[in-house]
Amino acid sequence: MLFKVFVFSIFALYLLLLVVLLGRRFWRTRSKSPPESLPSRAADSSGRVFLDILDLSKAFDYPVLKGINLRIERGETLGVLGMSGTGKSVLLKLVAGLLKPDRGYIVYRNRDITKMNESDLLGYRKKVTYVFQSGAVFDFLNVRENIAYPLREEGRLDEQEVQQRVDYLLDAVELEGQGDLLTSELSLGSKKQVAIARAIAGNPDAILYDEPTTGVDPLIGKSLSRLIRKLNKQEKLTSIVVTHDMRCLRIVSDRIILLKDGNIHFEGPAEAFYSSQDPFVRAFIAGKRIDDSALQPAPPPGQPAPL
Repeated sequence: MLFKVFVFSIFALYLLLLVVLLGRRFWRTRSKSPPESLPSRAADSSGRVFLDILDLSKAFDYPVLKGINLRIERGETLGVLGMSGTGKSVLLKLVAGLLKPDRGYIVYRNRDITKMNESDLLGYRKKVTYVFQSGAVFDFLNVRENIAYPLREEGRLDEQEVQQRVDYLLDAVELEGQGDLLTSELSLGSKKQVAIARAIAGNPDAILYDEPTTGVDPLIGKSLSRLIRKLNKQEKLTSIVVTHDMRCLRIVSDRIILLKDGNIHFEGPAEAFYSSQDPFVRAFIAGKRIDDSALQPAPPPGQPAPL
């Protein structure tokens, strides 16, 4: 009798071990986004596409984004415009993996980031970094320690290499000689310079800027815009810049999209945006808030206006 109980116990233990091993393998498989699960239109044989956004939708109390389709090429700076509430910052947070869409894909290196687990997202965010509107620097650390923070977290460099990298970045963002200042002693513009240096520290592929010139005077805003443009070229970065600042967009953007009612109303090179004759684009550039009825093109001479 005891022998039968022993054999049964061994068999039960074996079955339990088998279930655990198969279960772990199943969940590991589910945590990844296999390339075959992506739509065929996400394929990029040229290697020029950095990020492919497909049918991206997000709603809160109301629909914010309604099926956005957008390709971002390597090395370009994309400016994102739109009136308040049109989903500019929501789009940026979706690209950063800080929000999950209701529908759609965001494809990076043949992986859909919307299906990534938290561990994979951490790796993704090291390659696609985010500069918050406020800068989000650590007030209890000085400038040098703020910039060094992500380098120490990664642990790839020894202390001498960390300091060399910090020295380079202080010079790159035009804060040389200010490394020992506490960030609480800095202006908002300088805090944003520190935030940009910290975002670049780990050699990312891309930086996402959320209103980089908001809250600073026009002169500092222009200086920050030129800094962003310089660093994008110098560090060979891809960038997305969400802003209301038209002067900033003129300086930094290679291409511009204008959001309206949850969709992309305009997409094209910066020059085409500023020369566009589209009524809504012209009204936006002029800073006019007008309803859709006022955006109807004027009728040809001799014809009555549409009702």
